[in-house]
Amino acid sequence: MKQIALILEGECAKIFLEKLLHQYHSSNFYTIITLDASLIPHTYPNHFSFHHFDPTSTPRLQEVFVSQPDSLFLVHNDPKECKLIHSALRKIFPEIPLILHSTHTLEIDDPHLEEVSALSLASNKLLTHLPNIPTPIQDVGIGKGEIMEILVPSGSVYCYRTLGSISQKEWKIAGIYRDDEFLLSSYSLSIRPNDRILAIGNPKILNNVYRQITSSLGQFPIPFGKDLFLYLDEDLLDEVEILQDIDEALFLHKHLNNAQLMITILNPRRFDLLEHIKSIQNTSINVQIDYQSLSLSEILNLHRKKRIGLAILNHKLFSSMDVKKTLLEFSIPTFKTAKHKLQECSSSLILLEEDPHIASITLDIASQLNLDFEIYDFDVDGHYHTECFDTYKNLSQIFAKPIHLTQSQSKNPIIYLLELQKPILQFLPLDPAISNHTLSGIASTHLTYHSIHLDKNPQILIPMSYENH
Repeated sequence: MKQIALILEGECAKIFLEKLLHQYHSSNFYTIITLDASLIPHTYPNHFSFHHFDPTSTPRLQEVFVSQPDSLFLVHNDPKECKLIHSALRKIFPEIPLILHSTHTLEIDDPHLEEVSALSLASNKLLTHLPNIPTPIQDVGIGKGEIMEILVPSGSVYCYRTLGSISQKEWKIAGIYRDDEFLLSSYSLSIRPNDRILAIGNPKILNNVYRQITSSLGQFPIPFGKDLFLYLDEDLLDEVEILQDIDEALFLHKHLNNAQLMITILNPRRFDLLEHIKSIQNTSINVQIDYQSLSLSEILNLHRKKRIGLAILNHKLFSSMDVKKTLLEFSIPTFKTAKHKLQECSSSLILLEEDPHIASITLDIASQLNLDFEIYDFDVDGHYHTECFDTYKNLSQIFAKPIHLTQSQSKNPIIYLLELQKPILQFLPLDPAISNHTLSGIASTHLTYHSIHLDKNPQILIPMSYENH
């Protein structure tokens, strides 16, 4: 994870910060310093910290930066203030890369400084509207994210894979930048750490691809967030169910790479039960009691601003259509508890369909929980999902997680799940099928729709689109 420092002031800084908060795409830690208190939002993700003081003060900067940041960003309206802040930063961090934006080009002699000129960007954009004029390289495309350059970090699940082994549905790798060379895409070309991939395709799909490439092994619940959120409702759950859900949340908190477990109790009733739950609080477990009688959907809406890494819900809470729609709308990964406890599971399972976008995350979770990984592939005509399975197979080698494949033309996957004798963790995509309650949904052949109504085994639903994160 990278430590990024941002010193912000002015209207451009405000817009930049709003976009960063709204379109939060990475697992960076952001330290924001500003003299303008209005730039500090009321709520923000845990990966952000805000400090209100004059950034020209070298001692104050030294107090904030206990460790050295990886990158510095300075966005400021006043050129004179920019030079003072630059001088203060360079006294502490003489060689850290610094990106600077001001209303005027400052022409500072600094080999580690890159100035982003608003006038230059505007003029380049105007040039693109003139006929018979070459388009500047930074403005290629329609500007909607259909062209993306992605740096491959060490530990990425894409490292050492050949391009031919990567499913590229609705997107393509056009080439790779490596050691100041551009290598055109070929079936046998393999990806190495620190390569920069030039990808072209559907912007939403590319956003997912970016997440998968830049995520390291064993990082879930990143890229969604760093914290687990358990929701309990005393109106719907009895004491045994509440205690069981807490046990499962504690199990996940222990084994997943998360920071905090946040427990929220709705409709509190029993004082002794509340005291017991509050007794488990420590530096990484926080208990909150809702006395405002908010609905779970309303609370999820509030908490999404904190970036929910994984929402943990009893199947009774999950059955609410409003809750399902909220989880879907905000792309919140969800663990649904069931009759069998997660601690009883020794295996995980996914029913193979066409979409492999959740493959890396499912294998990541199975690896962290030390579960076997099983795939059930069903097709009455024997036209199995070979390309999708190849994606899982290639990723399994990177995760060192063997895959057990079962193919069937006769046994419906839902029947297979119902007849399973052993407890198992099922992975599902979080897609619109979960909120379909019409007759067309009942008649659907979509496995997710029918699987989601099973309460026998625990399930983890993973968003296929990360655009809200």
